[in-house]
Amino acid sequence: MEGFVSLKELQKHAAEGDLWISIDEKVYDVTKYVSQHPGGVDTLLGVAGKDGTDDFNSVGHSDMAKEELKKYCVGRLSPEDVKILKASSETSTTSAFSLELIAVTSSIVAIIIYFLFSS
Repeated sequence: MEGFVSLKELQKHAAEGDLWISIDEKVYDVTKYVSQHPGGVDTLLGVAGKDGTDDFNSVGHSDMAKEELKKYCVGRLSPEDVKILKASSETSTTSAFSLELIAVTSSIVAIIIYFLFSS
């Protein structure tokens, strides 16, 4: 494994012919693996040039797949960029929760208004 890879460098490699992904703070050049990926090229392109940890873990990859991935490691995300990704992830989670809360509240208000005016 090489040294650190910046988020900016990772983002430069987001095309089918030059495809890097980050999983668990490690950076992988999966360009040569794209044609072999069981989920197809679109799955990899969806996380190309960015952190794909959540996507990777949600699929439930086998131990063999995790072992295969090690061959493509080109480095680790720089510590500064790891902090940026974590802060961004926390903001996204908070935003998603806020949107869900707004949707639920709006639904409840709509139901109350319906019953008030339908009587």
